[in-house]
Amino acid sequence: MVDLFGKKKLDDRILELQAALTKLEGEKEELLRTLEKREEKMRRLSSANQAANLALKAAEQNTAALSVPSVPVRTEVEMCVEQKPKARRLSLREMDLLMERLKACRSPRDDLLVAFYPGPVPEDDALPSQIKKAAAAIKSQRGGIILHSPQLFSLQLIPPCPILESYSQEGSAFALDLLGEMRDTPVLVVSAHAGETFLGVALCREGFEAEELVESQVMGKHSKGGWSQKRFERLREEDIKSHVDLVQEKLAALMGKYKTLLKYAVLSGEESLIRQIAPGIGLPVVERRLERHDGRKTEEILEEVYGFTCYRIET
Repeated sequence: MVDLFGKKKLDDRILELQAALTKLEGEKEELLRTLEKREEKMRRLSSANQAANLALKAAEQNTAALSVPSVPVRTEVEMCVEQKPKARRLSLREMDLLMERLKACRSPRDDLLVAFYPGPVPEDDALPSQIKKAAAAIKSQRGGIILHSPQLFSLQLIPPCPILESYSQEGSAFALDLLGEMRDTPVLVVSAHAGETFLGVALCREGFEAEELVESQVMGKHSKGGWSQKRFERLREEDIKSHVDLVQEKLAALMGKYKTLLKYAVLSGEESLIRQIAPGIGLPVVERRLERHDGRKTEEILEEVYGFTCYRIET
């Protein structure tokens, strides 16, 4: 058949144009993708440039700060001394309440620490360095007790009687048995003053099992008058010797009855009298500063004899 109108040529041309259109659309999509990638790259470069500018500005500020003379930095030891904990004497009742609260403390991490030490603070790995430094600033001839609950509190207690050896323990609860024993240590109390010396035996903090107030006539301070100073001093020394002899007599009677029960002798008062009385006691001596006994306030002596001093250590 003869194609009179050239239809076949037109169909072929349409196909060619469609093919060209498809190719152009493909190129267009490719160009669009390239353009999107270029814009994304430009955004990243812009962000990186901003970050670089910020870092440069921070570096310039740090450099300027370093050029300014710095304030001398205090050492940790100096700061620790300045922040030495303040002491508080706990009454027997306050100590009872503290023990109740300590016994109620629990930790699932087994990190409640009790550390007893007789002298310098021990190099215990469980003790944070800040606590050891603060405790080292607190001087005590009787040693100390550290109670540490991480993130909650740290206490240091100065006990009423000496700690003989170092001991520490961590656990889910505070190990308080030794602390409880110290609160009920049987002691002999001697408050020695010329003409009036108090002797007491306390088997625990609840009260005195036996007590004796030894009184005798001792001349007071020398005053100008008819007495020569040397004669006055000689007579006073005789009075004091008689008083010491009477004290030792009463003391021997108490020791004969209670010595096997007693752990320490707590001595206070005039140093010259203490030096004469102490050798005949035969017990480890703890020297303390107690208020002079007036015959009516023996409970106050017990407060001092069995009292703990408490420091709260900031961590």
